[in-house]
Amino acid sequence: MVRIIKVAAVNIAVFAVLLMAVNWACGFYLKKSAKANRADLPNYEKDRDHAKAVFADYNSIQHRYEPFVGWKTRPYKGPTTNISEDGLRTHEVKNNGGDRGKVVRFFGGSTMWGEGSDDQHTIPALFSALNPGYKVYNHGQLAYNTRQELDDLISAYSRDERSDIVIFYDGVNDAAFLCPKVIKALPAHRLVPMYREKLYSGKLSIVKELLNKVFIEDILAVIRKATYRPAPDNSPYDCVSDPDKAESIAEMMMKNWEMAHEIVTARNGEFLAVLQPAAFIGNPRTDHLELDEALGQNFQLIYRLLRKKIAEKKHPWIVDLSRKFDGDEYIFIDFCHVSPNGNEIIAREISK
Repeated sequence: MVRIIKVAAVNIAVFAVLLMAVNWACGFYLKKSAKANRADLPNYEKDRDHAKAVFADYNSIQHRYEPFVGWKTRPYKGPTTNISEDGLRTHEVKNNGGDRGKVVRFFGGSTMWGEGSDDQHTIPALFSALNPGYKVYNHGQLAYNTRQELDDLISAYSRDERSDIVIFYDGVNDAAFLCPKVIKALPAHRLVPMYREKLYSGKLSIVKELLNKVFIEDILAVIRKATYRPAPDNSPYDCVSDPDKAESIAEMMMKNWEMAHEIVTARNGEFLAVLQPAAFIGNPRTDHLELDEALGQNFQLIYRLLRKKIAEKKHPWIVDLSRKFDGDEYIFIDFCHVSPNGNEIIAREISK
């Protein structure tokens, strides 16, 4: 019996080492076959070294838990990116308007935060440069949707932070992170599945996650990549196949905008909601990108519903900028993020 146990133990150990080696090899393959670095896109041909520094800073950003909204960026200081102690991305200003300058707060996801740009070329920073008499704050956070922005706005008021003008910049994250099939109920955000799996699940979940990461995670990823064939029945998104869910997303987004408008105007502020551009909408230049067709179909449906609601509501404080990147200029660096030239276009439009 002892001999049998020893043989079994040796075989199990050898199998575990081989499995770990195969998993590591698959991870190496996935990294090598990954899409080209975004700094190599034609958008950044004038200064690739600076672009590489921007994305190096972006890849160094970490997050911490934040009440009500889920997460917020940790403080960070880098060559191109700086985040304050309260988790807000900052920019240098020459004149912030003093104590009497209007306070302008921008809310949104990573596009508002400025993924793909340095501190001085985010939408809020460029708006600040156009309006030097205003005190401008960038509340954008990676992956935030309209509900999280609404909660963040409420928290700002609860801290007695003045807001003369509030701007919500939305569309992308409500479509991209609520249309996945793993999102079963609304309201929600991108990390709902992960939170539900990990919170209050005990030490066993930590062990399972570690074993999965060490032994099979990358193997399964390679298998999925090799066998995946786009089809309606295996799409990771279900807004197209579930029109009621798509309608709920669009309706909830409109209600979040309306509640934000009520909160701001009730406190003598001005509110502007912006429907943002996306690579799937209109006719922007995308020949330099690889875009997910299934995601695009769901995006287009959500945006059609939003445009219909915007036309029906006729709120003068909603602006549709979703087609502002139509043309031959390289602006998008993926399905939603843009290089600084795109941020400049949006900053000028919002300033108008």
